[in-house]
Amino acid sequence: MINTARLFIRPLSYSELSRHIESPRELADELGFLPSRSLTDKETREAILNDLLPFMADSNRDPLFYTMWIVVERMQKAIIGGICFHGEPDVNGEVEIGYGIDDGFRNKGYATETIAGIIHWVKNNRKVRGIRAETDFSNIASMQVLKKNGFQVVQQNEKVILKLELNGEIIEPDF
Repeated sequence: MINTARLFIRPLSYSELSRHIESPRELADELGFLPSRSLTDKETREAILNDLLPFMADSNRDPLFYTMWIVVERMQKAIIGGICFHGEPDVNGEVEIGYGIDDGFRNKGYATETIAGIIHWVKNNRKVRGIRAETDFSNIASMQVLKKNGFQVVQQNEKVILKLELNGEIIEPDF
């Protein structure tokens, strides 16, 4: 689990992720949290079924790079979003992340804090030398969140790819 000033970020186990597909509300209740609104959409469900669960079941893979990590706001005990890796580090030692924060919690620094927490966690993994994120060109807020955490634009067209090189320094975000 990752702890930040206002959040904790917790990876879901295989069984929890499977239960999330069946009933996100019931899983949130079991965990003692208010459920997220954004982690129940069709796109998230398909990603879990097709991209996460099959790889989590493979004992040769690190499940932490194939699960959804729930983002929980401490005071309200509410799941306010999620973050995941798009697999283990590639041959260059890079991982890609995807994340989302529920509408009612946006523009409050939670996404910036979530990314900062993941950066600190991933720095303990010697295999990871960089983090990538892709966002739509029109998603200015997402680009700002990443830039606040030290990411630099490396490719730009209708999609923007940003990257953070991990060189042993700890990047302190500007909350």
